[in-house]
Amino acid sequence: MTDFFKRALILLMISMTFAAGAQDKFPKKDFIPPVDFPLVLSGTFGELRTNHFHSGIDIKTQGVQGKPVHAVADGYVSRIKISPGGFGKAVYIDHPDGYTTVYAHCRNFNSDIDKWVKAQQYKLESFEVNLFPGKDQFPVKQGDIIAWSGNTGSSMGPHLHFEIRETNGQIPVNPLLFGFPVKDYIRPKITRLMIYPYGEHSLVKGKNRPLELLLSGWGPVYRLKGCDTVAVSGDIYFGIETFDLLNAAKNKNGVYSITLMIDSVKVFAYELNKIPFTESKYVNSLIDYAYFSKYKKRIQKTYIEPGNHLSVYEQVAGHGIFDMTDNKTHRVQYIVEDAYENESVLTFYLKSSTPEPGKIFENGDPSPGETVFGYDKDNTFEDGNLRLFVPKGALYDTLSFRFAMEASDKSLDSVMYVVHNKSKPLNKACKLMIKPGKAIDQYDRYSDKYLIAKVNDKSGELIATGGRWEDDHLTAYISSFGKYVIAIDTVKPEIRPYNFTSGKSVGKQKTVKVRIEDDFSGIKQFRGTLNGKWILMEWDPKRKMLTYTKDDRMIKGKNLFKLVVTDNRNNEAVYETVLWN
Repeated sequence: MTDFFKRALILLMISMTFAAGAQDKFPKKDFIPPVDFPLVLSGTFGELRTNHFHSGIDIKTQGVQGKPVHAVADGYVSRIKISPGGFGKAVYIDHPDGYTTVYAHCRNFNSDIDKWVKAQQYKLESFEVNLFPGKDQFPVKQGDIIAWSGNTGSSMGPHLHFEIRETNGQIPVNPLLFGFPVKDYIRPKITRLMIYPYGEHSLVKGKNRPLELLLSGWGPVYRLKGCDTVAVSGDIYFGIETFDLLNAAKNKNGVYSITLMIDSVKVFAYELNKIPFTESKYVNSLIDYAYFSKYKKRIQKTYIEPGNHLSVYEQVAGHGIFDMTDNKTHRVQYIVEDAYENESVLTFYLKSSTPEPGKIFENGDPSPGETVFGYDKDNTFEDGNLRLFVPKGALYDTLSFRFAMEASDKSLDSVMYVVHNKSKPLNKACKLMIKPGKAIDQYDRYSDKYLIAKVNDKSGELIATGGRWEDDHLTAYISSFGKYVIAIDTVKPEIRPYNFTSGKSVGKQKTVKVRIEDDFSGIKQFRGTLNGKWILMEWDPKRKMLTYTKDDRMIKGKNLFKLVVTDNRNNEAVYETVLWN
């Protein structure tokens, strides 16, 4: 037995002790479902999303809004948050057993909560609020209606996003481990296998580049399509594309656990029991991000990059990289499981061999003069008019950084700055500073209108990033590598009445609705008033709609309505009209 497999066997025994009872420590009978109809899910905990893991479960609400949402256990309302994006309208309940439950994308809350929240919004003169009522203000009993389901925030359709968190630290825990009655008799699907060479001496099927393999099979048994054995040499790692299906829903959901066995020894595994929010962006290191950025498919890889600090992994041999130099044939199995213990297994074989001595293949060392960024330190780059600061922890692994400048007709100073490429993700924002050409002056009358924008690789569309002046440079914090230019926004937002006409009566209407939109830098703030006093207008960015629900602030007869909308470059639009009630 090689040293590698001896170490792996020890890790197996440790992980078996850890895994035993991992699901059993969660209470199975304490919580009732948050809705009074069968639980059908459109999203599961830990599902791989853009830049984050899904922190709860998404419960279908039969395609409509307005379904009653119930407290799953006794407790008290500890937080209420309303925002135009994210969770929209959300209520948080603390329970005496140390858990907090979260109910998000609600249409509205129950009457007591709604009345108090509205009073706070008027007090703060803000639609967006983050409120923390007292412990005795809104006590709830199990089964109480706390809200009605909706489609607020970043929701893309009516549903209830439901979470269970550890109250201490607000760490999301997998709700499907708490015994909720979700019907699931369907095994996960495994659709794709990747085998990667690691380093310049390694080969997969005779080549120093990743090999993509399609699969065949059904039920619990999967195999390689067209062959069962792959020749490898040197250090390698693996990746798979997989998803789960549940009864009564067509959605492709996330799986609960992935285990890799080599010659019946567990060498890699993870389980999605809980994921702190501080770790959520590590999803970009769990997957093959370069493959995702090109094909929009998520391959979950075994290689754990040194800057990836996800806590979901069990102890993994060799950071998920495996030595295949012993000239033997090895049996490899991927075991994929959902939260209801439905299991699928992919089996294949590797024929290993010793690499050719001294031979280096195409993925060699960085070229002479290439800039190398370390994942474990601060990195600074400067070239001409550009400065870039990449802080410690922003990278998942050492990076051979590439930079170029290209001519651009989309830039005010005719230069596009190519800041590496989109195939490498960032875990933290990086400071980008660009000194404009002579045609742009921070002291001219448009100085507050300039900004840094990212150029979409496919469409060429400019995406506003932001910017402020610092040391004669426009400065912005970027969350991804790519192509950047200096742009300008001098166009004010657009305001259009939606369900009324200026001067006409709105007496029979329940609401006054206005569409607002901005063509570039985005809406920064808005303020609606009626007869000179602030009114609550609910902001739905998806529909670009502001809605005022009529109340006693609209008097009989003539009312002066005024709306001021400002974008992120301080361009201001004003709309005024008379509303007859």
